[in-house]
Amino acid sequence: MQYTRQIFDNEDIIIGEATRQNNRQQNWGLTWTHLFSPRTVGEFRYGLGLRDTNVDIKAGNDTPIIRFTGAPVSGPIIGNAGAFPIHRDQTDHQFVYNLSTLLGDRHQLKAGTDIRRSKLDDLADNFSRGFYSFGSTCGGVIYPNGFAAFLDGCVSTFQRGYGSFFLENRINEYNVYVEDNWKLRPNFTLNLGLRYEYVAAPYEAEDRIDYGYGDDKDNVQPRLGFAWAPQWETGLLGAVSGGPGNFSIRGGAGIYHGRIFQSIFSAPGANIRFNPPHSLFRSFTNSTALDDPTGGFVFVPGPQTARHSIAVVDPGLEMPSTYQWNLTFERKAPWNSSVRMSYSGTRGVGFLRLNPVNLPVSPLDGGIVVVDHPNNAPAPGFPDLRGVRIDRNANDFDCAGTGVLPFVDPTAACPNTVPIADNEISRRALRISERRPDPRHAGNTQISNGSESWHHGLQLEWSKRLSHGVRFEAAYTWSKSIDLGSEATFVGAGDTNILGPDRDFARGLSRFHTPHRFTLNGTYQLPVFRGRKDTVGRLFGGWQLAAVVKLIHGTPFTVIDLLGGDLNFDGFSENRPVIVDTSILGTGVSHPDTSREKLPRAAFRRATFGDFGGDVIGRNTFYGDGVRNVDFGLYKSFATVGGQRLITRFELYNAFNRAQFAFPVTDFNNANFGRIVSTANTYRARTLQLTLRYQF
Repeated sequence: MQYTRQIFDNEDIIIGEATRQNNRQQNWGLTWTHLFSPRTVGEFRYGLGLRDTNVDIKAGNDTPIIRFTGAPVSGPIIGNAGAFPIHRDQTDHQFVYNLSTLLGDRHQLKAGTDIRRSKLDDLADNFSRGFYSFGSTCGGVIYPNGFAAFLDGCVSTFQRGYGSFFLENRINEYNVYVEDNWKLRPNFTLNLGLRYEYVAAPYEAEDRIDYGYGDDKDNVQPRLGFAWAPQWETGLLGAVSGGPGNFSIRGGAGIYHGRIFQSIFSAPGANIRFNPPHSLFRSFTNSTALDDPTGGFVFVPGPQTARHSIAVVDPGLEMPSTYQWNLTFERKAPWNSSVRMSYSGTRGVGFLRLNPVNLPVSPLDGGIVVVDHPNNAPAPGFPDLRGVRIDRNANDFDCAGTGVLPFVDPTAACPNTVPIADNEISRRALRISERRPDPRHAGNTQISNGSESWHHGLQLEWSKRLSHGVRFEAAYTWSKSIDLGSEATFVGAGDTNILGPDRDFARGLSRFHTPHRFTLNGTYQLPVFRGRKDTVGRLFGGWQLAAVVKLIHGTPFTVIDLLGGDLNFDGFSENRPVIVDTSILGTGVSHPDTSREKLPRAAFRRATFGDFGGDVIGRNTFYGDGVRNVDFGLYKSFATVGGQRLITRFELYNAFNRAQFAFPVTDFNNANFGRIVSTANTYRARTLQLTLRYQF
C-alpha cells in the first residue's frame, strides 16, 4: 500500500494569478502465486489506484482573465489559465494473470491477460470565468495599445465557456498475450510473441457527451526477437568476434499501440466536452460593456443557432501504431570492458493530429457558393452573398472594398474608394465566414489519425566494469527524427500540432530532434591512502571521484512571421517567411554575439500570395544552442559505530560555468529578430553542493 499527499501553495502577488493544489494518491496491490508443478507457475495480481487531483485559483474560481495586446508590451496577462479549476477523481482497477511453464529443455512459454477498468469523474473548466482581450483595434477605433482600449472600456474579444464541465468517464480495456522463448541451439534463442488489445470506446456514465468513435478491436501486435552468440574461432570473423563467448548479435521487431482517450479528454482547444448541446464556448467582439461583454447572451442547453466552433472526432479514430525494430552487435574488449553498436528504427503511423476543418474554400480551389443560412445573412450595409459563388481575387487585392463596405475606411495604404464585386475577395474583405462549407460553425478542430513520424538512430557504446578502481560508460548517438507535428495535443505557441491541412507544410524535423549526443560518466577510486587502516587512512583514504560529461547538439526551431497571414485564402495563416538565401539553412544559432549574423533578416522576405507551396521556409530548419556540460563529484563513506555510516558528497555541477542560450527571437516581424535575449530554461549556473547523510 502506498499513500501520497501533496499540497502546493503559492503567494498571490496579483489577485487571481496563483493556484492552490491539493492532491492525494493511494495505491493498493495484492499478489497470489501458485506453483502448479516444478515447471509451471501461475501468478495473479490485483491493483487499485485512487487519485484525487484538485487545482483551484487561490483567490477564487470566479476571477477573470485579462490580456493586453499591442505596443508597448504585447501579450501580458492578468489571471491564471482558463482551464482551472480542475477537480479530478480517478479509480483504476487492474487484474493481471500470468502463467509460465517449461516445455522440454527448449521452450519457455508464458501467457496472460491484463484487464483494466477505470472511472474518471472530472470537472475541467473552460474559461467560465471569462477571458477579456484588449487590443489596439476595437469597435472601429484604432488605439495606441491595448491599455488605451481598456481605459476607454472597449473589449476587443471576450471569450467564455458555458454549461457543466463535469463528466463521469468510464474507460475499459482487455489485453491478452502469449510468448515463447525458444532455445533453438545452445547459442541461439528465438523469442516469439503475440499480443492482442481490445480497447473499448470511452463513454460518459450519464450520456452527457458522445466521444464519437467506436471500440478498437483490431490491435494485433506480433513481436520477434533473437539472441545469437556466434562460435567463430578462426579467420576474419574469428578476429572480429574475438572467439567463442566474446561476441553476440541481438535484434528484434514489434508493433505497439498507444492510447488516445487522455489526449482527447485533456487537449486544450480540442476537447469535445465543450461542444453543444450541453456546453458551449463563444467569442464576442468589439464590446463596450465591460460588465457584460456578451450583450446579454444566455446559454440554453441544446442546438445552438449562433455560429460557433466545435471539436470534431473522426468516426474511424483508432489507437496510433508504432513499428519498432533494432539490431545490436556487442563484443568483449580489453581492460574488462565491452563495446556495443546498435541501430534502432521507429515508424509511427496514425498518430493523433489536430487538424483545422470547416476552413473557408479558397478561390484558388474553384471557390464556393455561399450557403443560404441565417448565419450568412448580411450585416447592415453589407451585400447579401447567399447563393453567390465566391471564386475570384479582386484585381486590386490589397484595397478592394475600401470606402464601399462598412468599417472598411480609407487608410494611408488605401486612400481611395475601390469597388469589390460580390464574387470577389480582397485583403480588406476576405469574406471568411461566407466561404465556410458549414455555416453553423466557425473554424473547427478535427481529431484524427493524420500524423506520422520517422526515427532512425545509430549508437556506439563503450562500457568498462569496475577494475583497478576505474569504471566508465561512454555513448555516442547519431540520429534523425521527422514528423508532421511533435506536439500531439498542444495548440499554443511553439511547435504546435495545428500546422494546417497541408502535409508538406507540416512535415519537418521533430522539435526534439537531436542529431548528435555524447555522454560519458565514470568513477575513479583514488589510490591515495587506500587500504590503510589507521586514522589517516580512515580520513583521507577511500575517496571516489566521479565525472559526467554531456555534449548534446541543439534542437531545431522554425522561423515565423506573425504578420505573414494566409497565403492561399483558406483561413489558415501559414505565418512563415520566404527564404532568399538558402545557404544558411541548417545553421546553428547558439551565441548572442553572432546570432544576428547567422540568422540575418536579409536572408528572408515576407511571403506573398503567390509563394504558397514555393520557397516558404520549412519547419524546424535551424538549430539552437546545445549542451556542453561537465559535472564532478567527490564521495566517501565513513564507518562509525555499530555498522552505521556517514556519507559525504561534494558535487560540482556545470564545473566550467558554460552558459546554454535559448532560441533566438524567431519572428521575422519582430525588431529583435535573430537576437538571443535569454538563457535556456534548462540552464543552471555553476553550483557547488555539499551533502551529508547518516545511515543507521
